[in-house]
Amino acid sequence: MERKNKIEDEISFSDLLKNPIRLFGWVYPYILILIIVVGIFYVKNLTQVSFNAQPVGFIDSTLIKKDVLLKKGGIMPAVDLALIKSPTPAFLEKGKELYKANCSSCHGETGMGDGAASAGLNPKPRNFHSLDGWTNGTTFDMLYKTLQEGIIKNGMAAYEYLPPQDRIAIIEHFRSFTKYPEITEEQIASTDQTYNLSQGVVLPNQIPVKKAEELILSENSELFNKTNNAMKFVANDTTKTASMLREYSSNLKKVFSSYLANKSFSDMNYYVGEVTKSPIELGYKGRVVNLSNDEWQLMYGYIRNVLN
Repeated sequence: MERKNKIEDEISFSDLLKNPIRLFGWVYPYILILIIVVGIFYVKNLTQVSFNAQPVGFIDSTLIKKDVLLKKGGIMPAVDLALIKSPTPAFLEKGKELYKANCSSCHGETGMGDGAASAGLNPKPRNFHSLDGWTNGTTFDMLYKTLQEGIIKNGMAAYEYLPPQDRIAIIEHFRSFTKYPEITEEQIASTDQTYNLSQGVVLPNQIPVKKAEELILSENSELFNKTNNAMKFVANDTTKTASMLREYSSNLKKVFSSYLANKSFSDMNYYVGEVTKSPIELGYKGRVVNLSNDEWQLMYGYIRNVLN
């Protein structure tokens, strides 16, 4: 005869303690609720959960502010072209010292491309013992071009600040590491023609960027003040000519600043001609070209008076 479990009206908790297996069926709803809660929390915080903070191993060079130094210009002395094909011992010794001071940190003392700074460079510095894969080539004129102009994509800096003769001395030194192509008269003549080696090089004065900014602001402060004062005046002026200027201009600041910046605009006919050719660039609307000569005389005279 089949036995049937007795259906209880109420749960006997004392019996549950004796037989806790009866609670096993409730585990599944609790697990399901827990999964849903964890899932909701994960989705709401997905951005924070998946965010990875990785320490930066290199300094961001864009955050480094380095200004240029104040330098007085002058003339770099002419090069003795005879030294290129027939360098003296003193000239070669000078090249060795210059190489050590300017090149060895990347290219290494012996030119193997294994200098102290080479570890963090990609691509690696040039190995002067190998003549393969040179961007500009290994002839004298191309070696000089590399030192003069640099090769940005390869991380090679330009050494245009060194006197031409010093650059040639450096070339003479690293050419001694292996057998480079013979220097020809044509290469020397080509380099001389391109870079004026035998005539000397004029170097301009150099001032720090911050100082240059201060000078520019100082030189243009009067222009800025006149422009701003004129704009305020025209904005409050109710005369017919002021209304016409406001109507035909798209940028009053550009109208006034361009007039002050170009001394040739002191001639009305020249000014009107330039505005007619490029109205937008000078702060006007395109339909300003429809003004009559009498209207231009009124408006041009008004602009001059406002800015004086």
